[in-house]
Amino acid sequence: MNNTNIRWTQLTWNPWSGCQRISPACRYCYAETRAEKFRGTPAFSNGFDLTYRLHKLREPLKRKEPALVFVNSMSDYFDERVPDEWRDRVLEVMRDTPHLQYQILTKRPQVMVDYCERREMPENVWLGVSVELPLYLSRVDLLREARGPGPKFISAEPLLADLASALDLSGISQVIAGGESGLHLRDSALRARRGMSDPPPGKPNAVKGWIPRPDRIPWAQHLRDACLKADVAFFWKQWGGATTQSAGYILDGREWSSQPRTLGEDGSWRDFAGRVIYSRRAPSGEPNPSAIPAPSH
Repeated sequence: MNNTNIRWTQLTWNPWSGCQRISPACRYCYAETRAEKFRGTPAFSNGFDLTYRLHKLREPLKRKEPALVFVNSMSDYFDERVPDEWRDRVLEVMRDTPHLQYQILTKRPQVMVDYCERREMPENVWLGVSVELPLYLSRVDLLREARGPGPKFISAEPLLADLASALDLSGISQVIAGGESGLHLRDSALRARRGMSDPPPGKPNAVKGWIPRPDRIPWAQHLRDACLKADVAFFWKQWGGATTQSAGYILDGREWSSQPRTLGEDGSWRDFAGRVIYSRRAPSGEPNPSAIPAPSH
C-alpha cells in the first residue's frame, strides 16, 4: 500500500491496475496519465492495460494500525473485465483486516450490484459511485440497491455541473466533491467547460493562486447544503486548477471534511453519529461492535 495526497483517504491499495474510459469524467484521468507515463517501468510495465499485481494482494495484512484505504485508485474494482476470482481474493483480505476501512469507488454500479448479490460484503467496506453530471445520477439509485452494511458514498469529482437539485441522498452516508485538476485547464476553452477555478489575472500559466469561479461556487454550496439538510457527511476536496492544490479547498471561509466514519484516539472506528463500529478491545462478555451494522445516513 502507498501513502497518498488524496485528502479523503490515507492509503491506496492497487491489487490490479488499468481501466477503460466510460464517461466524461475519464477524459483527463490522472491514473491513466500516470500509468502511461511510466509504461515499461517496474511500476507500470503494461502502462494502463489491465494488469493483476499479485505482489500487492497481501499488503494490508502487514498493516497493524487502523487506516482509511482507497481500493484500486489506479483501476476500478468492478471493471467488467475483472474476473470474480480477483475480486474474491481482495474481499478475503478486506474481511481479514477489520481494523482497516476500505473505500471502493466505481463508475460501473450494475457490476457492483450483481457482485454484491453473489457475495457478502464485510462491515469495513464502503461502496461508492462517481457522479460528475446529472446524466449519471442513476448510478446513485444502483448504489442504493447494492447489498452491504458499510457506508455508501458519492464522489462528485470532477464536478462538471450543478447536481444538488436532482440528487436524492436517501441511504447515502457521504458526498465527496471537487473540481477537476490538470495542466489541460490552462486552456481557457476547456476551463470554461470543465473547470471550477481560473488562474490569477495576467498569469495564465500559474500553478498557484487560482481563484474559484463565481459562477461555479454555487455548485459546491448546493451540494453542501443538501448534505447538511439530509445529515450526510460532506467532503469538499478541492477547487482544482493546474494542480489539485492550485485553488485550495476552502468553501465559504472554512474546510469541509466530514467522514461517515472516523478514527478515535483509542483506535476505534465510530460512525457519523459517534457510535463505535469497530474496537480492538470489546468489553468482556459483549460482542465486538464491528459485528453490529451501522445505521445509514
